[in-house]
Amino acid sequence: MSLYSQSGLDYTIIHPGGLLNTPSGEKQLVLDVDDKLLNNEMRSISRADVANLCVVALSVAGNGKSASFDCITVDAKEGEEIKSAEAVLTEFLEKGETTDYSL
Repeated sequence: MSLYSQSGLDYTIIHPGGLLNTPSGEKQLVLDVDDKLLNNEMRSISRADVANLCVVALSVAGNGKSASFDCITVDAKEGEEIKSAEAVLTEFLEKGETTDYSL
């Protein structure tokens, strides 16, 4: 059990990939846990996308839904609409996954 979960407080911990100075919303956000995103060839994310994700986490996360996750962006597939940070985070939280700090 982590110190975070022992505190009794709701939390959201975001572990971004390599930070880029590019505009937000140009690529698809990808969230996962336990370093699974390290398998991707590209493991970076716009600083602006991380900032947007932090702001969205203030309204979407919480209410007993503590989470910790890794995040990167990838090129959207042809014809695929880029999902909003709110949609991506909501879908991720619904899975109930979080980083395992017991390692």
